[in-house]
Amino acid sequence: MITVAIGSRNPNKVRGTELAFRLAGFRVNVVSVEPPGDLSPEPIGFNETINGAIKRARYAINAVPNAEFGVGIEAGIIRVEGFEEGLDVTIAAIIDRDGRVTLGMSPGFMVPRKFMGEVLKGVELNEIVSKYYGEPNIGRKYGLIGALTRRFIDRVVLNTEAVYMALIPRMPWNAGLFRD
Repeated sequence: MITVAIGSRNPNKVRGTELAFRLAGFRVNVVSVEPPGDLSPEPIGFNETINGAIKRARYAINAVPNAEFGVGIEAGIIRVEGFEEGLDVTIAAIIDRDGRVTLGMSPGFMVPRKFMGEVLKGVELNEIVSKYYGEPNIGRKYGLIGALTRRFIDRVVLNTEAVYMALIPRMPWNAGLFRD
């Protein structure tokens, strides 16, 4: 059994990480650690979202001495020219003890324009969505994607997909493709 540290206390991120590693054939013990305090509350753009995921992963592996991998999951909004809505994506970073980082991403979906104005003013999407749907801390439950799809898809699914995608270069049958 391997130990995987994740830089989040969000149960959706912890469960998604556990599911992805198990689907990839790993027996895993996931250890959740409080993420670093200087992360953006609502990352905007690929770079900010990717860097947040990497920062979480690096922090996690350093916080758990026996962890073989650190995982960081960051949801962010990608602005698309010509659209008032943003595209919500989840990016996962996995780091190992050698410092090698692999990345993966979930499917993206459009954030309603009704929410984007507040997001661009610096309000966290979870806060906006929780207020709109009248359900506190919706992001720690099924998230905006769950509300928009009537729970057909929830945050656990997006987190699982992102982490699994980040595991692809680490699969034994792919090692030769992603290593020098």
